[in-house]
Amino acid sequence: MREPTSRTIGAFALWTSSDLPGFGDQLISRLTERELLRRLPGWRATWYAPLGWTRPIPEDGGYVAAPLGDHGSERIEQIAASADASVLTPTFPLGAARADWLYPDGAAHSYFAEGLDPEAERTHPLISSCVRIADEPPVELVTALARQPYLTVRDRRSCDRLAAAGLSGDIPVVPHPALLLDGLVDAEALRTRTQHLRQLGVLPEDGSVVVVQSTELPLDAVRDFLAADHVVEMPGGLVLEDRLAVLQAASAVIATDEHVAAACAALGTPWALYDPTGEERWPALEFGSPKQIVERADRITDAISAGLRFSASSEHAKRAVATHFDRVAAAIEQAFAARGGDLTRRLADLAEENNALRHAQWRLRDRMLVERQKLADTLGEAWREVAAAKADAERARNELAMAQTQFRELRNEIDRLALDSRELDALRNTKLLRWSQPVREVYGKIKGS
Repeated sequence: MREPTSRTIGAFALWTSSDLPGFGDQLISRLTERELLRRLPGWRATWYAPLGWTRPIPEDGGYVAAPLGDHGSERIEQIAASADASVLTPTFPLGAARADWLYPDGAAHSYFAEGLDPEAERTHPLISSCVRIADEPPVELVTALARQPYLTVRDRRSCDRLAAAGLSGDIPVVPHPALLLDGLVDAEALRTRTQHLRQLGVLPEDGSVVVVQSTELPLDAVRDFLAADHVVEMPGGLVLEDRLAVLQAASAVIATDEHVAAACAALGTPWALYDPTGEERWPALEFGSPKQIVERADRITDAISAGLRFSASSEHAKRAVATHFDRVAAAIEQAFAARGGDLTRRLADLAEENNALRHAQWRLRDRMLVERQKLADTLGEAWREVAAAKADAERARNELAMAQTQFRELRNEIDRLALDSRELDALRNTKLLRWSQPVREVYGKIKGS
């Protein structure tokens, strides 16, 4: 009888909010997967989200997630069996009231408030990675977080809220994962995408651009302060790569959420944060200067001035995020080993197949980028032809209007001459003109002599 062999390929699950269209919803999910797969090569990563693929959105770029489903024993068992551990990395704050829940009532709310269940988590641990905590978190959330082997938050206010709710122990505060953005999208690809966006009219064709997330700001003052050619609102409906291209192309960005600010910090784009709610500032303080963050619109130029001096994120903050993902990967490996996995062995053919598939995916994305370039060039040429046709039509309309004006003037002149001719004929037919004919002839002879 053949002896059972230990598993050599591990799997982890990501609980995300990638079925929402927000920039951060896509950014954090993609970065978390990339950083963990860098540390766990050849592993299988599965995405879950409250609604998952039942809520398709164009902004996800083709990265789909399975729906978490109802919080019942059968579904909990399926999720626990699908992977060795789950990493929670949503953008919405854990413990938010159902009234503030971003999904239909009941859609997977319990997973993010209660976890799986104590029995399932003995063999399938949950790890909350750089999460935020809502004000006054409920008891069931605090209890679920206490069971986790590793918990981190991305702002100090979340840490204080958990401590006030009774969660003991040191809770690490880790800066926003977007600080490790470098390399998620190739720099040359970002420049190419920027060119596409200019050709497609999403960005101005030329000149410097300031990108803002809110039109409530004094845009004229911002333009004058930065001597910018254009101020544009952050475009919606774009995939993550295109949004990153917009941020990189900007001479400065005025954000209204932590995710855009963190991405700008990683890209080296000067940024300021307009935070009228007072909530977005807390994670931004972990990678930016307090002077870059304002709650009043009339102080935004002060924040921009600070952003021009403190645009780059610190290497210390980046190292803190990298160390955090080292620890998350280690916790997942421990869960894998506890379930009978062999950390010292790998199936080379499966790992090679996994790498080949990922390489093929990147090649496919490169090909799609080239195809979009061709489409953008074709559209650009068509738009130029349309613009030229419009100009020709406008000139033709002007020439027609001028010809019509000249025709009216000519018609008026003809009418006037006809009137003069009739008056002259009438004059010639008068008795006075006939009787004066001999006198006029004599006068003509005298004058000509």
